Amino acid sequence: MFAPEFFPVWGGTGSYVVELIKFLPKNVNIQIITLKRQIAGMSNAKLTESAINSIIKRPVEIHYIAESRETFFYNLPFQIACFRHISSLQKRYNLDILHSQLAHMPDFFVQLFRASRLPTVLTIHSTIQMLRDYALMARSLFGDLESSEKYLLFFHPILQLMQQNYVKHISKFIAVSEITRKFTLEHLNVAPEKVNLVYNGVDVNVFHPPSKEESAKKYSSPTIVYVGRMVTKKGIHVLIKAMPNVLRRFPQARFLFVGGGNLSLYKHLIRTMGIHETNFSFVGHVGYFERTKILREATVFVNPSFFENCSLSILEAMSSGAAVVASDVGGNPEIIKSGKNGILLPPLDSDGLANSILSLLDDEHFNKDMGREARTTVERSFSSQRCAQETYNIYKQVLNRTH
Repeated sequence: MFAPEFFPVWGGTGSYVVELIKFLPKNVNIQIITLKRQIAGMSNAKLTESAINSIIKRPVEIHYIAESRETFFYNLPFQIACFRHISSLQKRYNLDILHSQLAHMPDFFVQLFRASRLPTVLTIHSTIQMLRDYALMARSLFGDLESSEKYLLFFHPILQLMQQNYVKHISKFIAVSEITRKFTLEHLNVAPEKVNLVYNGVDVNVFHPPSKEESAKKYSSPTIVYVGRMVTKKGIHVLIKAMPNVLRRFPQARFLFVGGGNLSLYKHLIRTMGIHETNFSFVGHVGYFERTKILREATVFVNPSFFENCSLSILEAMSSGAAVVASDVGGNPEIIKSGKNGILLPPLDSDGLANSILSLLDDEHFNKDMGREARTTVERSFSSQRCAQETYNIYKQVLNRTH
């Protein structure tokens, strides 16, 4: 499995890989092909092999075949390394199938030059066109963009050409939501029968509701949590604009921002609004188990993004029993039934966002009911076990056709 994001730092794609490999059937021999990313404030040495094993809880061989600094181009040396190493890995481990990720395309050169003729399953987390469209929207609304978003717009024609050539040899596609499947068919020009829907999943045993002690603190000390990359398209400006209205009613409330990116930009924006330092914190990247603790403490979890395909951060929060407020975009309506297991509202509506947060802070019973229903939703439809089993079934389909 190609993992352009993996321990100890990952975004949504990395979380997807981790949750999937934990629950694939034990008869599946998994080889993880990944890289070490040098990210400020974090080190690969911080997560030992024993710590990784305590999370995965199954035999997995991890091949760190490249290293890269945290830049827009971090994926290029990994793509080259995948091309150089795939033949030897295939021979050594007698591989049967490759599983890769879009829009990262870590095996781009492998597919382009047919360095391996193994069937490939590709999970669509996003297409290049989707990333471009929402970067353009963010720029039109807020002017400035995070550096990776700027590079994406500049190199979009090249990246789209790469994507067109890359998908030609893919055996099967996994779309993580219905809306993702729709865009996969539109943007990649592939046959509908090649695209399967498999929703993302989370480990409901790790991401679980708070204990009684944690729950008491959760409602006595209001905490509003955002988890995700600190980039413009995630709608962080909208949340910041909503903060004063919330703090007028709940002056002791705390806003917690979890994720890497241009933290100084958003800190400065909050300070210019006259919000006191005690009311907000930016914690940057956090580890796997730290994230679970933060989500159990969330009185309200907020995702104001312009677009989400099948947000793992939302699913993790729901599995943790948090009341979620999110934009009514992308795959979010496939997860959240507004007013029942969360609240959906139009994107860019900072007043509506503030009012939704306040409704959950004002009414503890409403908050708890929504959190319980959110947890039930994940247990029923978005568990890692279900995701892994459906993915395994696709592996078997692909292998049956090639044998």
